[in-house]
Amino acid sequence: MAWFASDPEAAPATVRETREARIATVVLGAIVVVSVVVTTGAVTWDRFLYGRQAMLKVDGSEISVETYRSWFSYRQNLLIASIQQAESMGGPASQPTPAPGDSAASQAYSMKEMWRQRASQLQGQLNSLSANLTDEFIERPIIRAEARRRNVIATPDEIEAELRSITGWQDPAGTPTPGITPSPMGATPVPATLTPAPPTASPTPDPALPTATAVRTPRPTATSRARARRPNTLDQAIADFARFAGGSPEIIREDAEIAVLRRKLGETIADETPKTGEQVKARHILVADEDAAKKVVERVKGGESFDTVAAEVSTDGSNKDKGGDLGWFGKGMMVSEFETAAYALKVGEMSAPVKTQFGWHVIRLDDRDATKPLDDAQWSRAKEETFPKWLEKEREAKGAERLLTESMREWVVRNVTPLDPTALRDS
Repeated sequence: MAWFASDPEAAPATVRETREARIATVVLGAIVVVSVVVTTGAVTWDRFLYGRQAMLKVDGSEISVETYRSWFSYRQNLLIASIQQAESMGGPASQPTPAPGDSAASQAYSMKEMWRQRASQLQGQLNSLSANLTDEFIERPIIRAEARRRNVIATPDEIEAELRSITGWQDPAGTPTPGITPSPMGATPVPATLTPAPPTASPTPDPALPTATAVRTPRPTATSRARARRPNTLDQAIADFARFAGGSPEIIREDAEIAVLRRKLGETIADETPKTGEQVKARHILVADEDAAKKVVERVKGGESFDTVAAEVSTDGSNKDKGGDLGWFGKGMMVSEFETAAYALKVGEMSAPVKTQFGWHVIRLDDRDATKPLDDAQWSRAKEETFPKWLEKEREAKGAERLLTESMREWVVRNVTPLDPTALRDS
């Protein structure tokens, strides 16, 4: 308290002023200290403690917001880089159509159009990233558990091959693999040699997230003289790619392992697809509008032959002269509205007018077989659907508790790790 003691030789007014100044200094210092403590606490809560909250509970385990943020950054950055690449290869959408007979120009135009379609597909994946990533967290324990049950394993060599594919790494001591022009319909992972070019338009962020998602991720600048780094080891390539994609080596290794397990398990389950399935044999009459379809129904109910009416009015030139016969088809082979109506009919029954993207149909069911053998093409299509359907059913059966709130989404956006294209270039 000596600091507040009065100078016995000082005038009373001076003593009072000195004391008041010292008290004000102490109060100001206390305010500063409190402010620092509060601010530090708020930062600690926002950056570290907030991220420990659970955004998903599945199989007795919790997925934290921080874990979600890490994977979201990684997935989003790969998609953005791939979109940039596809848009750069595709060029502007308003390119002139090549002149007839110019095969070289037509081929180049077709390739650019494929790249533009690829960019659109990737954009759709980016838009649905939030929901898809949550599903991915639910699927991982399902895939691991089923793989163990079936003795499906990801060998070290398979995981290494997947890591090479993800990072684009080639062993400097090995035989170089000839360069391959990326396919516009290829996989999402971006090769390590990629230097993304600026897109013609900013990707639209996930609609479930604030628009700050796209703004938070800076656009890389293409550098014509930039040379791809050639790390000497796969570990270094993984570290570089992790920095590029805003992830971590652990995320990339887990991504590779799950990719191998998913692929092998998918093949195993797909091979178990039954080679028989329910199919129906139907015919139809296609017309332009509902009134015309109603007249078709009236004519057939009035006693005219379905075949005769089809030959006269159907706009489906592929079968109108065969009575509108579509042959046998299984589920998934027709547009959903048509399939639903056809499968709801009894043998010999005719439908009311059915609208699809092709026009208005009147359908007649000729036969049904619950165990009809599938031809090779039908079995191939069925196999493609088997694993996704199995996984969807298993995912729904888990009854996962989805806890991701809007404030959590906003926190992810604020703390997302940006794309870093310089990580894959020589300095």
